[in-house]
Amino acid sequence: MFDNFDDSDLPMDDYNQRDIEDSLIKFKQLSTDQSIFFSEDEIELLSYHFFLTNKPKNQLAIINHGLYLFPNKVDFLIEKATIFSISHDFQDALDVIRHAKSLEPYNCLTHKMEAELLTDMELYDEAEASFILALEYSEYEDEEFIVDIYVNYAQLLSQSNNVAKATRLIEKAIRKYPKDEQLYNQLSLNFISGAQYDEAVEYFKSRIDIDPYSHLAWFHLGRFYELTNKQSLALSAYEYSGLANKNSKNAFFSMGSLYESKGDYDKAIENYKQCFKDNTDLYPHICIARCYLALENGHSARLYLKNAKGLEDMLPEYNYLLGFSYLTDKQPLIALPYFKKVYKDDSEDFSALKGILTCYSELERYDDIAHHYESLKKDSKDIILTNWKDFASIFYHSEMDELLDEILEDVRKDKELAEELQVVLSVIKYDQEPSEKNKETIISHLIHNFDDSIESVKLFCPELYYDDEEFKKLIKIYQSDKDEQ
Repeated sequence: MFDNFDDSDLPMDDYNQRDIEDSLIKFKQLSTDQSIFFSEDEIELLSYHFFLTNKPKNQLAIINHGLYLFPNKVDFLIEKATIFSISHDFQDALDVIRHAKSLEPYNCLTHKMEAELLTDMELYDEAEASFILALEYSEYEDEEFIVDIYVNYAQLLSQSNNVAKATRLIEKAIRKYPKDEQLYNQLSLNFISGAQYDEAVEYFKSRIDIDPYSHLAWFHLGRFYELTNKQSLALSAYEYSGLANKNSKNAFFSMGSLYESKGDYDKAIENYKQCFKDNTDLYPHICIARCYLALENGHSARLYLKNAKGLEDMLPEYNYLLGFSYLTDKQPLIALPYFKKVYKDDSEDFSALKGILTCYSELERYDDIAHHYESLKKDSKDIILTNWKDFASIFYHSEMDELLDEILEDVRKDKELAEELQVVLSVIKYDQEPSEKNKETIISHLIHNFDDSIESVKLFCPELYYDDEEFKKLIKIYQSDKDEQ
């Protein structure tokens, strides 16, 4: 029961190191002498310590001793039930929390925990009865705690396919707490779980009619416009959310994401920059770096990646973008190790593999490209077919004609790829023979298959995409038409 313990790495935030050490000495003696007395504070201190150091057996041992010393201490029973719950011993946890409830029948927390345990056990009717009691006895609890009851209760109703009732419940909560973000999030989840996107649009419109300055209603209206592919309306809704509350971080982030997807990177950066509330907001730095790379500004990208260094070991994208920043600045030798690191950690990450192959191309290490390709043909042929345009682009720009012919021949055998192949061949023809006629062929593809055509132009003839003003104007026109559809 009593594990060896070592608290040398424990963060001592709000409690005294000396008290911990003294209590741990007593705890070690407990394995041979059950008569040792601990105060309630010492038991709570050790329980928290063992929770932080992930020693559930020790935590359970000290709580059990606490209940031996203070048999009717409800706080200790709640902690014991929590330990069982974390270990998915739901029935044991339920037995303990029901004992606690019998001691303090008006304790809101015991009813809330009982409801959550019954939900985990899929006993939905019993869980609902417990949630109702938890709300009934929550009069003197703080807002965060009460909101959590409402949210968990609504999730139970959604799980049991009672979305309409879940929505009414959250509406009731919003009347009490009209500015609570978590309640609006749950309201959206209710609509999403029922696939009621159009109903959600009408609902949030009605809330805006009641309160035109509700930044949360505007934001969630934007979410459902986005989910129903109405990008322009989504942008407008997010903009109103930002105007209603300059701290509407989620609205600015969503605007940044939409502008990025449209290729309007300057506006995307402008909105991402308004997402920072404190030093913990690191991911927007990644997004800004990504936009700068799309603008071929590797130096600025690295400045923002430096600000997000705390994500280096958490997000493979960090190292990928860092490698891409050096590749953008024509420094493939520096870029290569970053791509290799990502690919080593995840051999399914094609972006990293593409980065490696592009570096080899820039370094004229064509044998290494061929070696990778031959290995993939043996072990992961699906990756080649899924990403055939990227491989073909590398072969094309590296003038590896044999491999280019080989992959194009493989693609010809797949009838489903016939249209994509035709676009690629048209772009290659224009790249080799620039003429108005060949350009018009590409433009005709834009009309019928916009996204695929843009991708192919970027891969095989980037000069047309980035440098031809006439072509850029046409892209904006077709993009606008596409967004309005």
